[in-house]
Amino acid sequence: MNQATLFVYYKLLPTDHHRYQLSIARLQQEISKIDSVLELDVLQRPELGSDGQETWMEVYRHPEGVSAQMTEKIHELAIASGLPQQRKSELFIPLR
Repeated sequence: MNQATLFVYYKLLPTDHHRYQLSIARLQQEISKIDSVLELDVLQRPELGSDGQETWMEVYRHPEGVSAQMTEKIHELAIASGLPQQRKSELFIPLR
């Protein structure tokens, strides 16, 4: 069984915070249409980076794990929802 959790992070200007909150809401709606079991949490670092930007992290969990196909679909939906294209994605699994 694939137990991978997907972490996606990116930076944005604080002035874009509200706009990207709306983009996240659109993304959550689209994800629920394709997979009602896929969980999405959105976090941000508590402080601005040295570059004056916020760092946001999307965390995706699924009972069967996040597959490569699911990762690609999430990326497509995120871009279509208006989120930054400069997104860094990483998969993590439980410790063995």
